[in-house]
Amino acid sequence: MFGLGASKLDRGLDAFERREWKRARKLLEEAQQEDGRANGFYHLGVLYWRGLGGPTDKPAAVDCFARAAAEGHPAAQTAYGIALRSGAGVAKDNDAARTNFRSAAGAGDREAMLQLATMCEPEEHRRWLLRASELGYAPAMLHLSDALMQREPVEALSWLYAAVTTSGDDAARKRAASLAREMSAAEIDEAQKAGRMYAKDIQQRAQGKR
Repeated sequence: MFGLGASKLDRGLDAFERREWKRARKLLEEAQQEDGRANGFYHLGVLYWRGLGGPTDKPAAVDCFARAAAEGHPAAQTAYGIALRSGAGVAKDNDAARTNFRSAAGAGDREAMLQLATMCEPEEHRRWLLRASELGYAPAMLHLSDALMQREPVEALSWLYAAVTTSGDDAARKRAASLAREMSAAEIDEAQKAGRMYAKDIQQRAQGKR
């Protein structure tokens, strides 16, 4: 927790982390009026977008995301891209959305990789899903499993097992159980071994060992 001498931005971010939404919203609004910073704009945008600490305001949220995105904030670029793609709070613009997703994905934002994958042709689609999956993002593993289901069902099951192992994702667990019922014992064993290997790689990467 920050002391009294901390800036309004720092205190606002601290309140955000503590889920003190009204306090966070007030402090971040004041901080951005005095000295706008990308991180502050992004978090204030999240509050506006979700209606936390006050009414939902999609246009105001998008304005915050756009300001932070322009300064290279990856999460803000992803959020701005999602708004542009959906047309929520801003005119729909898939090209601009794709540009923001590419910038954020290049900086390692996993949700941006997933969003970008869903806007790409099959080869690039799979490549982005694989990259996000290797970074341990369960939603990407579910999408990757879907992409692999027809031609590589064992590999599809492997990624579902990896998602369950690394995140305990309930959707992945249910989907894995359903898919396994259609497979032989040997195929399930192969998928389990591969899934454990993928999970180990993800965990080592997260710990900076790879």
